[in-house]
Amino acid sequence: LSCGTAPLSACNGILNIGNGSTAITLTMNSALDLSCLGTIQVVVNNATINFQSGNNRLTLAEGSSISFINGGTISDVSCNASERIYIGTNLLASCNGGAGADLDFEDLVTQGGTGSLTSNSPVCQGNSIILSVTPPPSNGPYTFSWSGPGLSATTYNNSTTYSLIATNSNSGVYTVKMKSNSGVISEAIVTVFINTGASTAMPTVIITHPTCTIATGTITITTPTGIGMKYSINGITYTNTTGIFTPLTSGIYSLTAKNSSGCISPITTASVNSQTNSWNGISWSSGFAPTSSQKIVFTNNFSSTSNLTGCSCHVSSANVVINSGHTLSVIDDVKITGGGTLTFENEASLVQTNDAAVNSGSITYKRKTSALKRFDYTYWSSPVTSATLSQLATNSLLYSFSPTINNWVNQSGTTTMANGVGYIGRAPNNLTYSPTQIVETTFSGVPNNGVIATPIIKGTGAYNLIGNPYPSAISVDLFIAANSAVTNGTVYFWTHNTAITNNVYTANDYAKYNYTGGVGTANPALSGGTTPTGKIAAGQGFFIEAKTSLANGTYSATFNNAMRIIGNNSQFFRNTNPAPVATNSISEGLERHRIWLSLRNSQGAYNQMLLGYVQNATNDFDTLFDGKTLAAGNAVSIYTTIGTDALAIQGRSLPFSDTDIIPVGYSTTINGQLNINLDNFDGIFSAENIYLYDKTTGIYHDLKLGEYTFTTVNGTFNNRFELRFTNTALGVTNPTVSFSDIKIVSNNNQITIYSPLESIEKVQVFDVLGKLIYSQNNVSSTIFKTNQFAFAPQMLIVKITLENSQTITKKTLIN
Repeated sequence: LSCGTAPLSACNGILNIGNGSTAITLTMNSALDLSCLGTIQVVVNNATINFQSGNNRLTLAEGSSISFINGGTISDVSCNASERIYIGTNLLASCNGGAGADLDFEDLVTQGGTGSLTSNSPVCQGNSIILSVTPPPSNGPYTFSWSGPGLSATTYNNSTTYSLIATNSNSGVYTVKMKSNSGVISEAIVTVFINTGASTAMPTVIITHPTCTIATGTITITTPTGIGMKYSINGITYTNTTGIFTPLTSGIYSLTAKNSSGCISPITTASVNSQTNSWNGISWSSGFAPTSSQKIVFTNNFSSTSNLTGCSCHVSSANVVINSGHTLSVIDDVKITGGGTLTFENEASLVQTNDAAVNSGSITYKRKTSALKRFDYTYWSSPVTSATLSQLATNSLLYSFSPTINNWVNQSGTTTMANGVGYIGRAPNNLTYSPTQIVETTFSGVPNNGVIATPIIKGTGAYNLIGNPYPSAISVDLFIAANSAVTNGTVYFWTHNTAITNNVYTANDYAKYNYTGGVGTANPALSGGTTPTGKIAAGQGFFIEAKTSLANGTYSATFNNAMRIIGNNSQFFRNTNPAPVATNSISEGLERHRIWLSLRNSQGAYNQMLLGYVQNATNDFDTLFDGKTLAAGNAVSIYTTIGTDALAIQGRSLPFSDTDIIPVGYSTTINGQLNINLDNFDGIFSAENIYLYDKTTGIYHDLKLGEYTFTTVNGTFNNRFELRFTNTALGVTNPTVSFSDIKIVSNNNQITIYSPLESIEKVQVFDVLGKLIYSQNNVSSTIFKTNQFAFAPQMLIVKITLENSQTITKKTLIN
């Protein structure tokens, strides 16, 4: 028996039987009672305890334990029931099997081993000591009781782990007692070393998931870092000094860090996604909907309930439907194989971002027209490759448009629709004039993707019929910005106006859009007319004009994936506008103050124009802000003019001046009464007067009070009306206070107005959308201060009315 060089009574808690290097035998000829030594740990190290026959008991004090390592064991010459090992009064082992059998640990040796106890030693102060027991493989289940430095023996429970926060006093031997279902108790021990070095924080990580092009992921530990820091994944040795683990397949990983003192951090878990997320007909293989870094794979039928995002999409032997209003967004390719189908219902979208991605297999893309009557035409463009005109539901008569001859060119149903080119088709002959009907076209083919060029021709005419080539909406703003060198920046959409009583004067017409805004084609009160929102729906053809400054010839306009947008695909010139969806609109970022006027009568004649004061516009013709009228056989037309150009949309330079005078022209085939109406306004015009001056009658009419009615004969009249912002009949043309005389100071969410030359009568404050948010009458002072505004800093429009009836409007930033 060895306790180093000390006598047995001074073992300090540990008694070694054997030294591990040389096999020895301890022969028990009589009872050996070591309980006098107190609680000790007996380690049988490459040694055999040989019990001779007789009453040869080995007794240890309560709380002691015995373990066998390096082949340590028990033997017996002739087994006797009185030959036992006790720990206190608890029987730990007894002779088993009768005479001639070895004395065995009943629940430790003969029945499957001794079990084991492990720890995460060495442990740094402040970190958790984690003890983990593996019980014998048989005679279970087991319950466990833990003891060691810093804790008393616990009651038995079924937890195989125990943890506590490490301090300096926790170094030493920990014991777990394992009680079998038959009540036999065995023990295992482990020594825990507490490192006095500084503790190490739990790692923070960045996870790079697999993508379409990279099949594996990477986990990068960002903290803790420092000299001597090493890292481990899943408990593997601490040899990594960079904190970068790659390549990693999908799964959950455990990350720890060890500092130069040997302190090991708590565990951080990190999950690496699979490169592929498959739909099995019930759920996704990852447990969650796909992300933009995952390949979407359909091997079973699927019907969308919301938008879907992935890095690519493969449909194999399944029927997949993307329902109306939903978008399938992928970075790379779409592939349909094995008899699978991919169908996009009307107003659904396919958006791709990689221009170089190559699609394969045919999709089915459905597109419903707006309400049609007999002989109506719809303007089309194909979202798939190699579709023929016969696929169109409106295919009774088919045409393309040639700027070379400035006329329509008849096409047959066998004509293949060129990508990015527009075509028109007449409604089926069996449609009635009233009621109107909606028809559905089904395009079938490989979905178009990437950079697509279409000819822009300037010949006898300059207008080109082109179209959105993608199975998703595109942004008009982005298209005209990319093609400003070859086109004027106004697009023209053919719309179908709902017939009114007796079909009087109602005409189809072109809605128009550029950076200044859009104009509609029908009286909303009578026909629910539609105004363009700056989005071009899938399958939509439209006109655009070759740039005015170009010589005659053939040029090229370009479409690309950057123009494609999620959603916004419902305005195939239907009778209601879609709900607005935030997009990367260029025009919406510009400062704009606008007025919409219309020329109409009570029988349905209608035409609209737009005047706007817009950031970056000039008072000359601007291709991005000014849009010409386009003859469509309408009974009436209203416009402004620049030189010889009649403009349905005119953008003018900022800042606005209320002394501006805008000529307003009109043409009509109607003899009788017409009305000019203020349809809408925004920005500073919420605070400005808007007058129509009739040079024929000398009348100034306040359009904010209602429409102006006049009598006319048919013809074109460019000199009768002017749009003005002051009324000479009210004597406001000789102001006594200049714009610069009025000072506005904003501070502490209040506005202070100084008017040293004239007392203030009224103050109105508007937000940039024209909403009145503050008003005060009867001020009668040269200085006025508003209340504090309870909102975040923003630009406001302040309209000051002086006691001499003069009005001055200024902008200020509230802060």
